[in-house]
Amino acid sequence: MSPLYKTGIVVAVILLSIIYYFLDPGELIIFPKCFFFSLTGWYCPGCGSQRAIHHLLHLNLKEVVTNNMLILPGFLLIGYHYSYQAANRKFNLTLPNVLYKRSTPWLIFAIVLGYWIIRNLEVVPFTYFAPG
Repeated sequence: MSPLYKTGIVVAVILLSIIYYFLDPGELIIFPKCFFFSLTGWYCPGCGSQRAIHHLLHLNLKEVVTNNMLILPGFLLIGYHYSYQAANRKFNLTLPNVLYKRSTPWLIFAIVLGYWIIRNLEVVPFTYFAPG
């Protein structure tokens, strides 16, 4: 990855973080709505993510979990991916990355698919997985 590309990603993340910090997607119409939910009336695995990110930037974990609890493990996976690489470079290690094992994508796919199904069940306790 070129340094210009990495810089562009960092700048984009910072700008989006500023936007999501100051603007609440739950209150403003300028943020895009979920296309899948608009068509079907069912929640996709990403429904509530914009509101969850807004609340995560305000460190309101209760609202993050209320809107989309899959955001937390997603960010933890991203953090693991980059901290793993940084640790290997900094300490001159060759630790294996569990994200690159053959079964990992299938496990992540199963978790996301299961989350997608249970958040659309209209039976308690599964109704708690629907966006708040």
